[in-house]
Amino acid sequence: MAMRYNYIVIEREYASGGRRIGELVAENLGMPCYGIEILEMAAEKQGVSVEYLAELEENAGGSLLYSLYKMSSIVSGGDATASEQLNRDEIEIIRKLSGNGPAVFVGRSASIALKGRKDTLRVFIHADEEFRFSRAKEYGIEDSKVKSTLKKYDKRRENYYKLSTSMNWKDISHYDLVLNSATMGIDKCAEIILDCIKS
Repeated sequence: MAMRYNYIVIEREYASGGRRIGELVAENLGMPCYGIEILEMAAEKQGVSVEYLAELEENAGGSLLYSLYKMSSIVSGGDATASEQLNRDEIEIIRKLSGNGPAVFVGRSASIALKGRKDTLRVFIHADEEFRFSRAKEYGIEDSKVKSTLKKYDKRRENYYKLSTSMNWKDISHYDLVLNSATMGIDKCAEIILDCIKS
């Protein structure tokens, strides 16, 4: 089957179903879907825990203190921070994985690793709070902690995307396709992506 795109990159709000959408697309096309696996490979490469690297992602580039540090680091020719090294490792891993053939990449700012490739479809998945609240509860998160968890993980992804790209995570001009999983549903979002990539 001929495809217009060989790689699908999905950025998503927490609990919007982006991971599941990516899995459905990958299953339909018989290709791998990479997300947390990239972080696991980076952890193995660095000889640290996945939890440690996840914490780095959460705290990457989101504070005034960090910005001031980076400015002084650049001026002094300082080495890369741990967060920047993680970003470099993930980009390297994504590029190596892409060399194995078509694939779906969820998160990890994979659009930067595949920048310049015309055979890459960049997708952003979002949903309203009610939909995400319901899905987050399915993950086993207590009602009292859902809102703070949504905010925490969205901020993590926004900060890491900014570190990787110097751009706004939710700026739709960075994506080829923006889908609302709350109004369309998980399965329909996957169908739309499939329609876009098949020629």
